[in-house]
Amino acid sequence: MPQCLHEPGTTPASAAPLPFAALTVTLTKQEHIQLVADAAYWKAQFDRRVARAARCEQRYRHFFDRLKEHSAKREATLMAELELAEAKIRDLRQRLFGRKSERSKGACERRGQALAGQAARGQRRGAAGHGRTMQAHLPERAELVEIDEPLCPQCGLEMNVFPGTEDSEVLEIEVQAYRRVIRRRRYRPVCECGCVPGIVTAPAPAKLMERGKYGVSVWVTVLLDKFLYGRPSHRLMQDLADRGLPISAGTLAGGLQALAPLFEPLDRALALKLRGESH
Repeated sequence: MPQCLHEPGTTPASAAPLPFAALTVTLTKQEHIQLVADAAYWKAQFDRRVARAARCEQRYRHFFDRLKEHSAKREATLMAELELAEAKIRDLRQRLFGRKSERSKGACERRGQALAGQAARGQRRGAAGHGRTMQAHLPERAELVEIDEPLCPQCGLEMNVFPGTEDSEVLEIEVQAYRRVIRRRRYRPVCECGCVPGIVTAPAPAKLMERGKYGVSVWVTVLLDKFLYGRPSHRLMQDLADRGLPISAGTLAGGLQALAPLFEPLDRALALKLRGESH
């Protein structure tokens, strides 16, 4: 509704007269100054309270925004953990109640992941070993190795036999494992030529692996049993143990790794042969 305009100090005709409208108040100059100062003070106090309320509102709004952001991140983290837990439950339920097949792709992948999470088997690098174990319980077969012509290379004078032998052992398999003791006869020159420094012996038999204690027959058995007959390594080790020659899994694996470079020329020859075929 529109308002009626009227002169100050007057009232509309239809409105009731205001109380004390006809009374006048006389103020001194000092009282007027005091009232003006009080009004300015209370107005300043009101403005300060309004600004403080605005700052508080802004601060609380920032706090609630951060709380909302933190709650959203926490909710996302909990949802991810929930999805992971549900995935594990599904995987365990599938393993327990699902179809069993060693040839299924999922089973192979899960087995590979499980093996990847396990620690590596075998002796750790840098750990103290138990040393070489020469298996003295095996029956002994002694072989005497002599120099074909024990002669001085300069004057041709024959050398005398020196007491004792230079002994070495090689483990072999012949249905029943035995120790192959190689006794190399020693010789001492009797001439005054001085070209022979001292006692000489026949050269040691060649070995498939340097400082290896297992002979060629052992590794031939291993290679044939594994790659020709397709028998697992643990069954081969059990078979050798039954024959009286226990071999550890680490020794077997290390020997196969040492033998692998010997087959590289054969592998290259096979590749060339296959590439030259018509189909």
